[in-house]
Amino acid sequence: MERVELRSNSRTVLGKKVKQLRSAGWVPAVVFGPDMASQPIQIEQRDLYSALQTAGSTALIDLYVDKEPEPSVVLAREIQRNILTGHLLHVDFYQVRLTEKVKTMPRLEILGEAPLVKAGEAVMIQAMTEVEVECLPRHLPEFIDVDLGEVEMGAIIHLSDVKLPEGVVLTA
Repeated sequence: MERVELRSNSRTVLGKKVKQLRSAGWVPAVVFGPDMASQPIQIEQRDLYSALQTAGSTALIDLYVDKEPEPSVVLAREIQRNILTGHLLHVDFYQVRLTEKVKTMPRLEILGEAPLVKAGEAVMIQAMTEVEVECLPRHLPEFIDVDLGEVEMGAIIHLSDVKLPEGVVLTA
């Protein structure tokens, strides 16, 4: 997956005053990581929605702050939304080191349909929709495939049965 580019500005408005930012079309955010101090930023709402829709929480984002020539390579760690409207309230970006493993939660993508489920003779119950994995940032999967094509009646698929992409390991 290619990296998403996102432009932001340093933020001086802090605390309860961020309501003014949101009403002006900006979303408050923060960038933090092992190589930097926590830095408050603001991002245009339209650009942030687009980037998060493309990248989600598992793809790397090239985050440019102000007019810096080099981006910070980040992951969207925590995305806070208004519970009623779904509007973005705040985003935490974690700066990654490309040579160190990171933990993330890709979604489980169900492939195929068990023959008995297809015939209407059984029901599939999916207990998990995502799983925590650890890998180098360049190996981050957007999702993990779980194939149900040959599943028998009463079968249970354990995480140990799922084929993981190269360089990706389960943490739980």
